[in-house]
Amino acid sequence: MSRREDLHPFVAKLGARIRDLRLARGMSLEQLRKKTGIVVSHLSLIERGHVVLTVGTVDRIARALGLTPMFLVLLPEESELEAVVERIGHMSADKLARMYERVSASKSLPLKKPRPRGSHGP
Repeated sequence: MSRREDLHPFVAKLGARIRDLRLARGMSLEQLRKKTGIVVSHLSLIERGHVVLTVGTVDRIARALGLTPMFLVLLPEESELEAVVERIGHMSADKLARMYERVSASKSLPLKKPRPRGSHGP
């Protein structure tokens, strides 16, 4: 991970997204540090967009926030698809189950039943 003096737009947006998601969960930087093992000063640089993240760091932060890495890097302000995925990501388990049932009943797409959030098994 290298520190950047010139902020790349995506890196800055990703850092802001990490901060917003952390705050939405009521987590402090210290709580995120405990879950990721990344020191607070480095997390702060990440959230301010000064650090280019490795895939491993994205994974650690995403998992600590209860997300998949793919969900973490989606930027809902970038496209309608990302905005839809963002809304789905904030749905309750009951709403997700009802939506799954409605979509699977249409038989237009082969779907796998979603795993509960936080499930890391195969």
